[in-house]
Amino acid sequence: MAEQAQTLKLDYRVIVGILLVVIAAMLAVWRPWEGVTGANQRTVTVTGEATVKATPDQYSFYPSYRFSNADKAAAVAAATERVNQVVAGVKALGVKDSAIKTSVDGYKDVILEPNNGDYTYSASVTITLTDKDLAQKVQDYLVTTSPEGSVTSQPTFSETTGKQLESQARDTATTDARSKADQSARNLGFRVGAVKSVTDGAGFGGVMPMLARDTSVSSSEKTLTIQPGENELSYSVTVEYYIR
Repeated sequence: MAEQAQTLKLDYRVIVGILLVVIAAMLAVWRPWEGVTGANQRTVTVTGEATVKATPDQYSFYPSYRFSNADKAAAVAAATERVNQVVAGVKALGVKDSAIKTSVDGYKDVILEPNNGDYTYSASVTITLTDKDLAQKVQDYLVTTSPEGSVTSQPTFSETTGKQLESQARDTATTDARSKADQSARNLGFRVGAVKSVTDGAGFGGVMPMLARDTSVSSSEKTLTIQPGENELSYSVTVEYYIR
């Protein structure tokens, strides 16, 4: 019986020892004495930025035409006829139906002549192309239709290219954020820990095309030459790191 009691006593000591080790380990990890304002709650916030350049691969045209007439039906008919003419003209050049959108909107001018205002209807056509040679032909044709406003194309990025550039910019921006955090750590004497939060595309609202050189005009030419140049796209990501 004495030997059995000694064995049980020894087993209890082993169990108590293991529990003490576990508790000590938990305290070392959690550090409850630091509270919510402890070192493990300190953070640093940095913003990584990136700018990428690329040549636009999409060309959009927005010609519009305005018609006024005291006869509402006549104004609508004139606007509709012009839209049909323009659509037929660009289709003859090889533009597909999927690249064309049309609209006709109108109103009655009752401000200057409240008792006898004309009906004014605006006809507009939107053409979106990815073939530069075809875009040049379309632009040359649209010049002959005498639209209101600009007849030149607006170079932009296709959806596929835009996503590729966004991914490239995000890689650069996140790398820049980590580099800035590490630089602050070296200069201020702390170590960078895990990421607490990430705000993707902060500041610039994601990838956005900046102003680009879209057209050029030569005094010896009768038509405008499509010259898309390069668009600059800016991107940023804000990262909050734990520090210790």
